[in-house]
Amino acid sequence: MLVVHWSPVNYSKNILKNGIRKSQNGVYCFPLTGHIALDRWWMKALKRFRRDGKKYNGFVFRVEESDFPAYFGHFIGHMTSDRSEKPIKTLIELGMEIQNTIIWRIGERTVWNNIEVHNHDQDFLKLGKEVIKKNPDVYKETLTDAAFMEYILEDCQLVLTNSINASRIIRVISPTKEFGKVLYKQKKDEYCE
Repeated sequence: MLVVHWSPVNYSKNILKNGIRKSQNGVYCFPLTGHIALDRWWMKALKRFRRDGKKYNGFVFRVEESDFPAYFGHFIGHMTSDRSEKPIKTLIELGMEIQNTIIWRIGERTVWNNIEVHNHDQDFLKLGKEVIKKNPDVYKETLTDAAFMEYILEDCQLVLTNSINASRIIRVISPTKEFGKVLYKQKKDEYCE
């Protein structure tokens, strides 16, 4: 599974040389979904809430078994009482946790669409599984619905136990939309002039 860790741009050189060092709680990151707005959600949230004027780069790397135990869930849960609890011990468990989060929201959305007044004690995970059993395409459709996926995962984070070696960083996502070939072309054009 690919994830992204957001860090201020001025730390980029150090991270690319020495890797991502864990904080007191671990390495904070977010699963890459393929939806640009969702993948950049934490970058925008950090700029909005910290108000320090910093820009953030995303450092993409692959999660490995050695990164566990880990925590996945709403960021407030990890910042309060669940701080030291790291219940996820394998990549398979992480995948199941993310999948259950999506299925839970599918169940919740089903109740929203229902005219009946719903009970807050309902088991949305069970309801979501029933919906998917009736129509298996619902899960795939949900994964391609960028707006709903943003609602499902926007406040979630993954906190890994260990630091990440610089050699594991696959790519860097810049704070602007122009990265990769666009930046390379701009640099090439500068030298040609």
